[in-house]
Amino acid sequence: MPLRSPFISRVLAVLLMASVSCFVVSAAQPKKPTPKGGKAAVQKVPKSKLPNQGPPPKVNFRIAPVNAAIKEQVRRSAARIDQLIDARLASESIKPNPESTDEQFVRRIYLEISGTIPTGRETFAFFAASQEDKREILIDHLLNQPGYASHFFNYWADILRLLDKSSNVTYLRPYCDWLKVQLRSNTPFDKMVQQMLSSQGKAWANPAVGYKLRDRGMPLDNLNNTVRVFLGTRIGCAQCHDHPFDNWTQKEFYQLAAYEAGIRTVLPRARFKLDKSTEAQKQVTGATLARLRQIERINREQVFEQVNARLKYPRDYAYANAKSGQVVEPDVIFGNKPTLKAGESGRTVFANWLASADNPRFAKTIANRLWKRAFGVGLIEPVDDIRDDTTAANPELMKFLSEEMIRLKFNLKEFQRIIYHTRAYQRQVTYSEYDSTKPYHFPGPILRRMTAEQVWDSLLTLTLKYPDHYLRPSDKPYITAVNAVPGMSASALVEKAKAIVKAEADQRAMDRKQAYKGVTLRRASELPQPLPEGHFLRQFGQSDRSIISGGTTDGTVPQLLTLFNGPVTHMMLEAGSLINDEVLETNHSNRIDVIFLSILGRRPTAKERQIASQEIRDNLQKYKNDPNKRLAGYGNVIWALFNTREFLFIQ
Repeated sequence: MPLRSPFISRVLAVLLMASVSCFVVSAAQPKKPTPKGGKAAVQKVPKSKLPNQGPPPKVNFRIAPVNAAIKEQVRRSAARIDQLIDARLASESIKPNPESTDEQFVRRIYLEISGTIPTGRETFAFFAASQEDKREILIDHLLNQPGYASHFFNYWADILRLLDKSSNVTYLRPYCDWLKVQLRSNTPFDKMVQQMLSSQGKAWANPAVGYKLRDRGMPLDNLNNTVRVFLGTRIGCAQCHDHPFDNWTQKEFYQLAAYEAGIRTVLPRARFKLDKSTEAQKQVTGATLARLRQIERINREQVFEQVNARLKYPRDYAYANAKSGQVVEPDVIFGNKPTLKAGESGRTVFANWLASADNPRFAKTIANRLWKRAFGVGLIEPVDDIRDDTTAANPELMKFLSEEMIRLKFNLKEFQRIIYHTRAYQRQVTYSEYDSTKPYHFPGPILRRMTAEQVWDSLLTLTLKYPDHYLRPSDKPYITAVNAVPGMSASALVEKAKAIVKAEADQRAMDRKQAYKGVTLRRASELPQPLPEGHFLRQFGQSDRSIISGGTTDGTVPQLLTLFNGPVTHMMLEAGSLINDEVLETNHSNRIDVIFLSILGRRPTAKERQIASQEIRDNLQKYKNDPNKRLAGYGNVIWALFNTREFLFIQ
């Protein structure tokens, strides 16, 4: 059953008993009578406590648009997907879910593509549109907006375990920023992965090396992660012994690893040494000394390849098909074995084999991942444990999606565009609990809870007028300060250390300028990666990025307490917030509609309208002599809806 009335009505009735008298807005100030023979008194507008209240800064990047010329092909591909789904539903005697309502669709598609709920104005504009293809128009519009790349970044940050720093001396923020650029420009997925696997140098000079630096000094673990993320297979057990539940042997693991035998993630001191560092350290103390001590190691953290290096089987190798200490002959686990010539880069050969249309598992894995992202369930589950005997819930559909990914040349935006155009995606969600022990045949998407990033970004949408315009401060001053070369003098190193301290302090100061009650208000993708424990995002399930796809959408008691009375959730009730202004800029008779459209993406039922109206009237009467609290009833309704289950779920 849909998550709405009478559930909402009961929640409103309970929650509105608590008074949240912090909805202090300019309209709360009554107009003073005009003095006889004088000018009308100027109405005082309360100063907003929110940051980012002026004109928004310009966005200095471009989002690659969808291809308008292939619209008909998008429709044909979507129709083929629907045919395959409907045929399977019929064979299983399953009735497809009804088509989603406009209320359900507009909220869902904003959350899926942009990672945030629509504003009240955006919701109303969609309802008012009369075009027959308005859903297609909205899908393409959202795919062309900055929110698409922002939300897609959050998805990949969880999978790739993105961190600003994996240690005090492994600086990875340039890698995070590089990924944002790839998603904004819609770089083909195979090209992006090839760069991650084959790039060399420092993180700020060639940011894609961050993929290897993320697992610095752990090449076999990195290989396991690579195969799991990009080929949907878990071979980690075979690192130590033949896989007990799959066909992979330890020999096969080492044969695959042999392609990357020459990868190194730390330059030896013989190749990079700051001879004057010790002398320089005698001249400074405190934070400057601490940063100076790190400069050499930070600069040594870079990826390079020893082309002629060879991998050997471990000392404890116990199988008869090879001997411990024997040089491993490279080989692949899927498809045709690529040729590795003498003196050729093994990692480049490996990258080109893995991220290729000729690799049968590469296209299937990313197609299955993105299908799950849209529907909540993959055609193959788990998405990263595909085995030789694994059968997709709909084999014909899995084959078609893999072929489409290859036809599109790994254009992830156009692939998702097709999925969102399907009737299957646009059906109502399945409200019954998903049973992971049985195949799901996609009568519609499954009901899901918002991710931590969707909750946070939706809160910003209710609060800030231009959330996509406020980006993370550039780290170029820090990079300029930390970048060093051998032969630098002691005085030059001291100046660099001081510049590092200043760059870090300046970044903290810029964060404070965009903060409300000590919490920086930017979209989740534009905050540190990840946030520290205790932050709103971590409370709602953002991963600490220690494991692949470690984020969770499970509900917890601390979340309830944060929603009920956490300081951040009250920012949408401040003067100057978007919902505040949208409510007060409309006439009294429409204000309740605006609140419901803004938070839940629908208008209230008759019962909900009655309860909300009573709450507003009660507060107007209760605080008739207190202009700062007269509109507290509106704040109570906003706060109550934000605390409902309907707000947190994607229907």
